[in-house]
Amino acid sequence: MRGLARETAFKIIYKSLFLNGDLSLDEMLEEDNITTEQDKDFAEDYNFVNSIIELYSQNKNYVNNLIDKNLKGYTPDRVYRIDRAILATAITELLFYKQTPLKVVFNEAVEMAKKYSTEKSYSFINGILKTIIEEQNAN
Repeated sequence: MRGLARETAFKIIYKSLFLNGDLSLDEMLEEDNITTEQDKDFAEDYNFVNSIIELYSQNKNYVNNLIDKNLKGYTPDRVYRIDRAILATAITELLFYKQTPLKVVFNEAVEMAKKYSTEKSYSFINGILKTIIEEQNAN
């Protein structure tokens, strides 16, 4: 259930946007009453979630600057935190995890936007991700 794991990583990154300091996967999971013993399917993807969270924590300034730089006429304060968290999760996976096919990361980000954000967010997120990937491939 990699999609569930990706959503968990997104939710933790979303929470982090409201907090100062480092992300602690175990503390965040505990807050949500999620334990690997309770959900064996999730236990298999725990390492994936942990990797995304650690990679985001290590590269958060780079990821956030990349998002801000590619906002296409929006200012950072106009971007919903949900959309920022979806973008941060997807960009972290695309640029630093690099084990998931590009198309899967795009599709999952769009689906999360449809599920958690506004009607127009999915196209906004898709456009930002496309721009960032094109820019990364050009370098």
